[in-house]
Amino acid sequence: MKSERKRPQDAPEISARKTGGHHVGVRLLAEGAGPLVVAVHGAEGGWHEWQPLARELAGDYQVVALDLPWRAGNDYAWSGAGTPGAWLRGALELLDAPVHSLLGHSLGANAVLELLSAPDAPDLTTAMLFAPFYRPAEDTVGDALEREFNAAFRFAVADGIRIALGGRYDGMDEALFESIVDTTLDRIGPGGIHTLYLRFAATGTFPVSGIRTPTRVLVGESDPALIRRRGTALSLAMPAAKVSHRPGYGHCFHVSHAAEVAAEFADFLAGAVASAGALTGPRGRA
Repeated sequence: MKSERKRPQDAPEISARKTGGHHVGVRLLAEGAGPLVVAVHGAEGGWHEWQPLARELAGDYQVVALDLPWRAGNDYAWSGAGTPGAWLRGALELLDAPVHSLLGHSLGANAVLELLSAPDAPDLTTAMLFAPFYRPAEDTVGDALEREFNAAFRFAVADGIRIALGGRYDGMDEALFESIVDTTLDRIGPGGIHTLYLRFAATGTFPVSGIRTPTRVLVGESDPALIRRRGTALSLAMPAAKVSHRPGYGHCFHVSHAAEVAAEFADFLAGAVASAGALTGPRGRA
């Protein structure tokens, strides 16, 4: 059952705090009777982008979206106060119920990956990573990698703008569209983009082989955030993960293909719960 459509400002903030001057909040998107699902937005995104997916999951799940310091329009000063995984850990402390599943997009997916890599990672049933920027350990950190990241980040920004424009994008002059992308990247600035590159480079140090949470990784077939070679490397390094490239998906497919993603989440969760029950019996995690 789907919830009534709400404007972004209608989703209530149920908890918040400031850390080092940076606001962190929790928005309630769906009041389902089922387990708690927490969504983590990417760089230059926001909690409101999870509303289409939350509408698909409403009724079966309680869905909250975190409002994190790397939201659209930030100055990237948050990076000096902690890694994305550390910010995510702090945000989860605002919740008054155990987290069943984590969903992360782009930098938010990297934050989830970092958190799950920690020795004291939370005990979750599942995690889903949408379009993470992952660097295999064997990929050399240097100028060439940063240029590659910059091109991939431009793709991600352009896809987000295209989806936000909706019907206004149809028939738009391509030069005009590219100028809008350029303006957005200019606002973020070289320093902000370099900060995000460093967070991408850091993923090559995450001890992902120790992750035990069943994890589904989805990425668009043409999205350079996680090219097939890197997706294969992630699946080999992280046995708990299954990586799939989807034709027709861009970078922000959790918005553009919300119904499909919701169905895949439900199927994945059902399989994970069934597997846990088979291994642990009726007292296993659910």
